[in-house]
Amino acid sequence: MANPTPFPSAGGSQPPSTISNQRQIPILGEARQPSLVPCDLIGRCADEHEAVLICVHLSKLSNETICSALGIDKGHWSRMMQGRASLPSRKRLELMRLCGNLAPIQFEAMQAGLTVSVDAKALRKSELLAELAQLEAA
Repeated sequence: MANPTPFPSAGGSQPPSTISNQRQIPILGEARQPSLVPCDLIGRCADEHEAVLICVHLSKLSNETICSALGIDKGHWSRMMQGRASLPSRKRLELMRLCGNLAPIQFEAMQAGLTVSVDAKALRKSELLAELAQLEAA
């Protein structure tokens, strides 16, 4: 008897092109340009953990969404949010891009007596290049 659902059974395989009922998660499909967090908010952070918490909180993304996108186990994520584990360094930039802010790197810069700034010209150039790529693809 044939499988009546459009999705493959556990043992079978169906080419991905024939599955048409899948929805995309828009927030993960769009590359957001991370923005700066107000310095007074970063200045209140006692440590890097608090900067990561601010990054996550400002994103308004669910923990599940972030775990899934970063490929981090939910248990490890829970320990990270409690300060009992650290964010893997190779995931830091990914987290900031996903969350749309630079809180962790701003905290590090502030600890070194530096500031993070946005190069407006380079930002505008990348926006225009992305727009051009969209127009050429259409």
